[in-house]
Amino acid sequence: MKPFELLRNKAFWIVDALKGGKKKNHYDEIKSIIENPTSQKTIDTKKKYLEDLLKHAVDHTVFYSEYKEYNSLEDFPIINKNLIKDNYEGIQSKEYSNQPKFKVSTSGSTGTPFTAQQNMNKRIRNMTDTIYFSEKAGFNIGNKLTYFRMWNAFEKKNWLSRMLQNMVPVDVFELRNKEVLESVINDLVSSKSSNSWLGYASVYEDMCKYLDKNKAPKMHGKLKSVIAMSERLNDYTKKTILNYFGTEVVSRYSNVENGILAQQPLGDKKYFEINEASYFVEILALDSNKRVENGTPGRIVITDLFNYCMPMIRYDTGDIGIKDVINDVSVFTEVSGRKIDVIYNTKGEIITINLVLLVNNYPELNQCQLIQKAPGTYSFKLNCDDKFLRENEFINEFKQYLGEDANITIEYVDEIPLLASGKRRVMVNEMANS
Repeated sequence: MKPFELLRNKAFWIVDALKGGKKKNHYDEIKSIIENPTSQKTIDTKKKYLEDLLKHAVDHTVFYSEYKEYNSLEDFPIINKNLIKDNYEGIQSKEYSNQPKFKVSTSGSTGTPFTAQQNMNKRIRNMTDTIYFSEKAGFNIGNKLTYFRMWNAFEKKNWLSRMLQNMVPVDVFELRNKEVLESVINDLVSSKSSNSWLGYASVYEDMCKYLDKNKAPKMHGKLKSVIAMSERLNDYTKKTILNYFGTEVVSRYSNVENGILAQQPLGDKKYFEINEASYFVEILALDSNKRVENGTPGRIVITDLFNYCMPMIRYDTGDIGIKDVINDVSVFTEVSGRKIDVIYNTKGEIITINLVLLVNNYPELNQCQLIQKAPGTYSFKLNCDDKFLRENEFINEFKQYLGEDANITIEYVDEIPLLASGKRRVMVNEMANS
């Protein structure tokens, strides 16, 4: 690590030690559980975390109070975003009503945005999960992190936070500008820092195509780590990043409302190691709430072991996965999210980023689906409980991405149905069918 990066790293852990070492304690426990999956200590610790959470939920929330006579986790109901929104107050712990809480808005990747509440210990657990899994990918606290994201859909970090974290935010839509993309590459080449990237897989794919098109030289030694999130990482992108930068890309499976659920290990592995230090994971049948055997695809349902403020027990993530065990480690051999079709803007340019992320800015909406009817013509299906008063604002915001001359109509519906697979299409292109 460079001197200033090392200073940031040391300062982070010194400050934590002065505050009681909570992050270090979490970090050590996460490392121990993940790296010793079959030890009796690991088994006992995970069992106690689950038992303590269930007891807290039935004793301190209105929603779970009717399950006081439970015998096992399977006695609890399956919940999802809509059910949480319908029982928002009742699912929150009365014990945490006057304690500090932190709000996180979901990615909206299912077209169903909502805001989750987290207690302080959950927030710290998330931070240390991130530290541990980032280290496994090659990133260390203090390294320079370029974060590619659709920033307009999320709360932006202030200047001081970015400086302290050595983070450079890049909005993915700005990368559509050739000059911005060139600037990112040139900054990397000239940088003296230990650089890491975190961003959507599609951003890396577009970058790889740009490098191939321009016959760029190899830039080995410039990137310490590359982590892809939110979207499926294809083989072309993995191989091309490795070719140009000499760095392996690993894919991370996470969501905003919970945190890091699984991550690929280095070594060109296809599977995802499940974060059993912080979550209990079940795979349920596509058409029932029955658990399926390892190797069988089903709905990914997780129990967050650390969110006591808003217990999320048997939470249906909306994703489909296949679970198995490799070398005593629980893994996902396959993870697939909501279906997103390719959408074109009014100039005929492809948009592969999930635009429905922007519904984070409209919490009054229950569900949203974007449909392209024809070139330059789009329709939104919206589900909301009351009259949507910000329709014009909504249309104008999406025109920034689809095109100012986009023809956008709104259709209000009671429900956006799921596919037979259990997924919901959030961006649909109907032009091929017309």
